[in-house]
Amino acid sequence: MLRIALLYGGTSSEREVSIKSGEAVWAALERIGHHVLPLDIGSDEIGMLENEKVDFAFIALHGGEGENGTVQRRLEELQIPYSGSGPIASRLAMDKELSKAEFLTHRVPTAPYEVAEEFDADYRLRRMARRINWPLVVKPIDQGSSLGVTKVTCLNEVPDALGGAFKFGPRVMLEKCIVGRELTVGVVGNRALPVCEVIAPTGFYDFKAKYDKTAGTRYDTNPNLPGPTAKMAQHYARRAHHALRCHGYSRVDMMLDGDGELWVLEVNTLPGMTETSLLPKAAAQEGIGFDELVQELVDVSMEQRRKPVSNRITRILAA
Repeated sequence: MLRIALLYGGTSSEREVSIKSGEAVWAALERIGHHVLPLDIGSDEIGMLENEKVDFAFIALHGGEGENGTVQRRLEELQIPYSGSGPIASRLAMDKELSKAEFLTHRVPTAPYEVAEEFDADYRLRRMARRINWPLVVKPIDQGSSLGVTKVTCLNEVPDALGGAFKFGPRVMLEKCIVGRELTVGVVGNRALPVCEVIAPTGFYDFKAKYDKTAGTRYDTNPNLPGPTAKMAQHYARRAHHALRCHGYSRVDMMLDGDGELWVLEVNTLPGMTETSLLPKAAAQEGIGFDELVQELVDVSMEQRRKPVSNRITRILAA
């Protein structure tokens, strides 16, 4: 068994979600038999690990430094293997504009978009909105959990939507709203998990639909999808995962429009890990329990971390 540092909490706007993920993973790791050293990154410093002998760090952080590559860089400086993607992939996935650029380069279908800055003139913002056409979605560039995300159906709604998004940063994205069914696909190692459909009563999966139990959001882990749609969704999930250079695991969110076309929205490098989160739900559909999934995430992450070292050693010995 391993001595595992569990990083959770943090200082981002997703702190409460991270605490729930951290508590669930902590309990699972202990049930498996690992020794857990919990660190709430909101109050504890990662530097503490320099004086602790740990075999692995499980990152249960969401948003902020936990997902933008900062924590991953620090763990690499400390030479501690960790869960999930490295600094580059984390940064690419966290920044929606960078993600879009990689998706387009790697032929991953994604919705048309424009990027606005806080001090752009009103006429320029209106022009962006008209180019994309209605409906559209306004969202912060680098937030998760649908924070600051608003669906807009006419020009009069744009100022309030932009104001809400700019609270989270100086740059926001205006993206064509794909009307249809929301799907999500987990990727573990190089394997795509079963497709899960998110069914929000309002038709828009915003922060309230995600976390308010009274919202009535449902999750179908065996959706009735036309033709080869499920296989194509899994294919695009793997392609998006690799386009951003992700390792270990991720969750890819996408839309299925009325014409049967799939559009990738984003890649989550550190998806929610409560027992009712989407990644564990999809794994359960494949017959994988929560504890088994947590152990698999440790295994695939450690395997990815070993490969570069092994390859370097091989090259040195062959020289």
